[in-house]
Amino acid sequence: MIQRGAEGVLRWLAACENALVALGTAIFAFITLAICAEVLLRYGFDSPIAWVDEISEYALLWITFLGTSWVLRSGGHVRVDLLLQFLSPAALRICGLISSASGMLTSLVLVVFGASVTLTAMERGSFKPTTIEVPTWMVLVVIPVGGMLLFLRFVQLFLEYHRRTREFGADPNH
Repeated sequence: MIQRGAEGVLRWLAACENALVALGTAIFAFITLAICAEVLLRYGFDSPIAWVDEISEYALLWITFLGTSWVLRSGGHVRVDLLLQFLSPAALRICGLISSASGMLTSLVLVVFGASVTLTAMERGSFKPTTIEVPTWMVLVVIPVGGMLLFLRFVQLFLEYHRRTREFGADPNH
């Protein structure tokens, strides 16, 4: 029963990650086209698009947090594995547990502080005093959302290392 529940959570997590990475990809494509149009209009017709720089900055934050959990699931995060080839299986397992626990702690900090800052900005009605005056919480809300998915993915990795269902090694999918 617990196993089926865990599988359901992992399917839900993967579905959320897939949806958010698709949104991040769409944002990336939009910003790429907008920057190309802005360059063409600025230098070709001396008529820049005022909002492109600002939206591009926000998009970089959003793209990062929308995709980070998916990248971890896919084994795409940066890792230094130079010394791993010299460690015993027991030491590799400990490395996996430590790295997963560190990731859990880091992503939990992102969730807690990201949520706090987002809620404070929402309560105060803060906005970015720029060209398009975006409410600050709309820029920041992606931090606790992406951080929570990342936290859940690190929990999964930690449990797999703990149960010995995953080995920690030089293969980037570990």
